[in-house]
Amino acid sequence: MRAERSGVVTADGVRLHVETTGSQDAPVTVVLAHGWTCSTRSWHHQLAGLPRVLGADAVRVVAYDHRGHGRSSAAPAGTTRIEQLADDLAAVLDEVVGDGPVVYAGHSMGGMTLMALAEQRPELIGSRIAAAALVSTSSGQLTSRAFGLPARLDGPASLLAPRAMNLAGQRMERRAVRAAWLQGASIRVRRPAVRQLVFGKQADPAEVDILMADLAATPGRSFAGFFEALTLHDREHALKVLDAIPLEIMHGTRDRLIGPRHGNRLAHLAPSARLWMYPGAGHMLMQERPRDVTQRLASLVRKVR
Repeated sequence: MRAERSGVVTADGVRLHVETTGSQDAPVTVVLAHGWTCSTRSWHHQLAGLPRVLGADAVRVVAYDHRGHGRSSAAPAGTTRIEQLADDLAAVLDEVVGDGPVVYAGHSMGGMTLMALAEQRPELIGSRIAAAALVSTSSGQLTSRAFGLPARLDGPASLLAPRAMNLAGQRMERRAVRAAWLQGASIRVRRPAVRQLVFGKQADPAEVDILMADLAATPGRSFAGFFEALTLHDREHALKVLDAIPLEIMHGTRDRLIGPRHGNRLAHLAPSARLWMYPGAGHMLMQERPRDVTQRLASLVRKVR
C-alpha cells in the first residue's frame, strides 16, 4: 500500500514529515514513532501491513519523522531534547490524528517520547492514547552497562559517551560538505560494525541498507544532540501513567544498544503490561520481526476498537 505524504509545522516552525496509510475515517489510528538516527522507513512493514491485516477501512496508520531526522526539517539549536519530541508528538496528534482512539508504537527514542508525553501531558493518556507498544526502549540509565560493557565501567561511560558522540557529530557535519563518493566509502566501512551492533542474527541486508541510509542522512547536530538527550532520559515515574492503558513491551534478547534488561525493567514498572522477548533479535525489532510486531499492534487495535 502506497503511503500518502504530508507535513505538520510545529510551534517553533519545524516541519515534520508525515506518512499515512489506511482510511482517514477509520475508527482507530496507529501512530508510529521511530528511534534515534532512523526514520519512518524503519516502520515500512507496519505501514503496509496493518491495513492489510485489519482492513484498510478499519485502521489508519500515521508515521512521522522526528525533527532532525529523515525528511523532517533540521532541529534548531537547543531543541534536541526528549521533552521537545513530546511537544512534537502532541502537534501530530492535534494536526493529523482524528478524534478517535490512538494506538501508539514507539521504537527506542520514540518510546521515550511517549514517556515524556505521559510526564508532561498525563491527561492525554487514556483520553487520546488508548493503548501503546514500547519497542526496544528504556525508562532511563542508558549508560549503565551500555553496549554490553560491565557495570564497573558505568562511570567512565557516562562521562565519555556524550563527548565521543559530540566529536562524531562534528565529523559528520564536516563530512556533509565532501563529495558523495567519499561519503559512500565511509558508509561501506562502517556497515559491518553497525550491523553487528544494531541487528541480531540473520539480519536482512535490505533492512540494514535502510538503517545505513538513514544514519548517513542524519545531521551531526541530531546525531550528537539526541544521543546526549538519551543519556539524560530518566522517566521511570511515567510508567505509572502508562500502566493505566493496555501496554505491550517488546525487546530482542540480542539488543546491544538497549539491553533486554531494560525491557524487563519496563515490565516491572508497569505490572499490567505484557512483555514479549524475541530470541536472537537485535534493536530493530519492527524490521527483524515484522510479522510479530505487526500482529502485536493489530491486537491492540482490536482491543481498543
